[in-house]
Amino acid sequence: MMLRTNLLVLASLAFVVAAPAQSATATSANAPLQLRLVPLLDGLLEDTRGDVAAIATSDIGKEAAKVGLDLAKPTNPYAVAACKEGRLFYVFYKTTEEAFGDRAWVLQRIKKTERTWKTADAEPEEKVTFQVEAFKTIGGSLKGSDQHFGGYSLRGAHRREVVKEYEVGFGEVPGTAAGADWPFDRKRLFHMLQPYEGDSSLFDRVKFHASKRWTLTATVASDGSHRVHSPELGLDLPKKSPTSDLAKVPADPASKALVLIAGQGLAGIAVGKSKREDVDKVLGAPLEYVSAGDNHNASYRGGLTCNFDPNGVLNTVFTRASFAGSTKEGVQHGMTRDAVQKKLGRKQGDAAATWTLPGLVVRFDATGVVQRLVVTKG
Repeated sequence: MMLRTNLLVLASLAFVVAAPAQSATATSANAPLQLRLVPLLDGLLEDTRGDVAAIATSDIGKEAAKVGLDLAKPTNPYAVAACKEGRLFYVFYKTTEEAFGDRAWVLQRIKKTERTWKTADAEPEEKVTFQVEAFKTIGGSLKGSDQHFGGYSLRGAHRREVVKEYEVGFGEVPGTAAGADWPFDRKRLFHMLQPYEGDSSLFDRVKFHASKRWTLTATVASDGSHRVHSPELGLDLPKKSPTSDLAKVPADPASKALVLIAGQGLAGIAVGKSKREDVDKVLGAPLEYVSAGDNHNASYRGGLTCNFDPNGVLNTVFTRASFAGSTKEGVQHGMTRDAVQKKLGRKQGDAAATWTLPGLVVRFDATGVVQRLVVTKG
């Protein structure tokens, strides 16, 4: 059961170049697509348009309540799982990072295998279904975080297991989802090509040229034992609680010496003045240059993405998760609000998710630390 599919990341997982749809071969050094956890409240508030009170009355909030969980106050900030009276529930959110290619969207396909053991010594009943979906990206990240949500009941059985095999990356479904431009409604960040169905024909038609695979297994048994496990991604609930490391990606070494200047950008780069060729001279050739509506985004090594207006003039500079530099005042990713205020030397704001300052936007995630920096015109 999935509303907007999702999960974590380990940097050791390689971005795989796939020859036709199924074979995994070489590693791409230029585009190491990664995955990371998104704080639960950030994902939940995306789904409820920022309304904390609406979490409890949402479909997922009601499912969580059946096993005694209050998602507005999650027991872990990144992923939760619980089992009550033969019902298993789990939820977490993921996003991609450094997913660069010739387009600002990715495909994801899932093969789901459900097995049910009526008794301890019975052969399992098995059901296989397939899902295919597409997501818009910005700066290599999903524009809307991807939700992974499971609610499974034993229904009187001895044991139940659900295995999901994921593949996400750049590819096409010939005749259905192809080309560099987003092939669906421009207003939508996500498009479901096929919900879980027994027909595998669309799943089989997906042709990835660069992708990553991982698995997720959820089990629940009549003795109350349960497990939500992804060996590739390091998730193992309830045995091991997710930590903030699973919401991070490795820092780009090229970013450590970069200093952002509010209202300007960086040394040698001026928001509102510089053209792409000027930015390329400072940051090097972009990893990708893709359409962003009427504008274009160019993503560079160093954890920075630059937005250019229709005239090719630099509009904003924003950081990605791999950015390890700082602002001129010393503000960095991972800093708390109090630490940011100390660096700036004066009180800037309250517990809001976004602080808008002259020439600089500071965005915090649900755990209260800096998640993104955006340089704007002063």
